[in-house]
This record gives sequence, C-alpha cells and structure tokens, in this order.
Amino acid sequence: MLRATTPDLLVAAVVVATFLALAVPRVRGIPLSRALTAGLGAVAVVALGGLSPEAAFASVDPTTLLLVFGMLVHVEALSTSGVYSWAGAALANRARTTRRLTLGATCLAAGLSAVALNDATVILLAPVVLDAAATADADPTLPGIGLVVGANVGSLATPLGNPQNAYILAQSAVSAGEFVRRLAPVAVVCLGLALVLPLPFTDRRRLPPVPEPSFDRGWAALGGGFLVGTLFLLVALPEVDAGALAAGTALAHLGAVQVGRRVPADEILERLDWGVLVLFVGLFVLTGAIRGDSVFVALLNTVEGAGVVGRTAATFGLSAVVSNVPAVLLLAPVTAGETEWLRLAAVSTLAGNATPVASAATLIVLERARRSDQRLSVLRLVAIGLPVSVLTTVVAVVLV
Repeated sequence: MLRATTPDLLVAAVVVATFLALAVPRVRGIPLSRALTAGLGAVAVVALGGLSPEAAFASVDPTTLLLVFGMLVHVEALSTSGVYSWAGAALANRARTTRRLTLGATCLAAGLSAVALNDATVILLAPVVLDAAATADADPTLPGIGLVVGANVGSLATPLGNPQNAYILAQSAVSAGEFVRRLAPVAVVCLGLALVLPLPFTDRRRLPPVPEPSFDRGWAALGGGFLVGTLFLLVALPEVDAGALAAGTALAHLGAVQVGRRVPADEILERLDWGVLVLFVGLFVLTGAIRGDSVFVALLNTVEGAGVVGRTAATFGLSAVVSNVPAVLLLAPVTAGETEWLRLAAVSTLAGNATPVASAATLIVLERARRSDQRLSVLRLVAIGLPVSVLTTVVAVVLV
C-alpha cells in the first residue's frame, strides 16, 4: 500500500485549492484572475517538488496553445472591424422586444461561437445586449442568459468554438471533420431546446432604438474568410498539426490586415487575451503534478469504470463546480475512443450553462453587468440555466 508523504499531500492540497479558486471570481470585492490563480498554483507545485521544471515544461501541450493562440488572433482581428458592435446593435433594433432580444441573442451568439471562441463572442456582444435591455428598464438577466446559453451551445458545433474543444482536438484522435460531423447536428438540436425552454420567463417589453455603429465591411469579410478558411483547412488537412495550422493562418491574417488595412500587427497582438494561454499553461502543469497521485488515480479509475451514466455525471458535476476547461483536463487521462472524447466535449460544454462558475462565458456576463451597475439575478440564472443544461446534456449523450 502506498503512503502519501507530506510533500505529496502539500502538492495535492495546492492543486485542489487552485482548482476550487478558479471558480471564485472575487473575494470581498477583490477580483481574482483565473490566469493568475492557475499560474501561481503551477509555480507552487514546482517549488514544492511536485514536478521538476523539465517535467513542468514537458506537461505543456504546444498544439493546444498554438490552436488557442490562432483563434484569439482571428477573433481579435475580426472584432477590430467593428462588426461585433454593429451586429449587437442591429439585433437590438430588429428585435424590438425583450423576448425577441433574448431569442436573437441566443441565435447570434450560437452562430458566431461556432466559428470563433465563445468567450470572445460573449465579451464583444455583452455590452450591447445588456445595455439594450437596461434602456427599456427590463431585467437584463434573460438576455444575458440567452447570450451565455447560445455561446455555449453554439460552441459545441466545431473544435474552434471553445478552449476545451481545441484541447480535445489536439489531444485525441478525433479529426476536425469528424468533430463537426457528429457534434454540429447535436448543437443544432440543443439550440432548439435552448430557445424553447426559457420562453415562459420572457416578456414583450418594447425596446427603444439604439445607435448602430458603422463597421468596415471589407475588413469584416476578410476576417470572416480567415475564420471559415481555418475551419475548412482543419477539416481538409487532418494530417497537419492543428495548432501549427491555426497559428499559421492567424499570422497570415495579421499580415493581410497589416498590408491591406495598414494596421500594425502589434496593435492586434497587444489586445489579445493572453490570460487564456497563461491559464492553459497553469492547468497543464497542475494536472501533470497530480497524474501520479494515488488518490487522484483511484478517483480516475472509479470514473473510468462508471459507465456512460457515471462518466456523464462526473463530467457534468466537475464542470459545474470547477468550470469546464479544468474538468476536461482532469478527465482526459481516462478518456479513450472517439465517442468518449466527443461525449466529454459535449457534456463539459453544455454543463457550462448549469451554474455561474461552470463556464467563463457566464462569469464574463456577470462581471460586465456588475461594472455597468446592472443587477443580474444569479438565482434566476441557475433556475433557467440548470434545467437547460441538464436537458441538453441528456439529449447530447443520447445523440453522440
């Protein structure tokens, strides 16, 4: 029987505390950065001897980092055209009521998140959608929920939709084409459910018009072309490393913007959310530190032998508590076969709608509302989001 040593227990304690802290957005008014939390945890486990510096570097997956980097560049370059602000304002003006705004936000976020990272979609659309509800003296909770649910459900359709999908594409034998073929129809079905279930909670309060900003159509077309083109190349060239391909098209995108639009690439790079990459590096090191821990191995073995229902419950519960990206990295060692990887992607993504901490998209909307002094009801968010999450997860598991 293996006996854990004091350093081993300290390393395990640091890892557990770090993963739990990732679900806490602020403490007594002090904001907690998920990237900083993961980075500090990673440094701590190396300092405690949980991993050597060489092993820590070896635990980081470059394909995932390059894939996420590429998508961050594509989205930031596209957003600079102003198309996201225009799309949000156009939606608010054409919706005319809060019910249509909620439904429209769900569809718009789903469509954009299918080809771009869902977190970026929420960051760029949340200000317009929430402010539109506020100008009508309406509760912004429902449009906010629509935005989050749409972004999470839509992101399920492709490996470019969210960070955990990008990780799964990099780690598994699932090709981009197979990912889209099997999960895009699931996303469409789940989107239909996500549109119907919240309807009884919405009202038809009239929305006043909002200014529609102009945007650079040529630049938007260029950015959209690079996004769709990247997805096409990932599907068409499964033998090429996904990270290298995404990063390569991102650099080409930067070059095209610099030459064609006279915008220095440095300006776009400075606005990237580098914290996402820091978060991933920290999570890679943290999970690498506990892969050999006897308690962690025993828990993973339990999950591995739990069957479809047990694995689904473990994925859903872990995603709801520590959020979906850490959950996927923790469960990856006991995931094998295309169906299991795709089920992990579906359950972790759809579980993101269950609680305020289950996905970064929800935390982004809550933080944006707080900064604008708009009160979003967390209780209402859970009352609507949890049933949507559970039902869509059940449907996804059956369809996958």
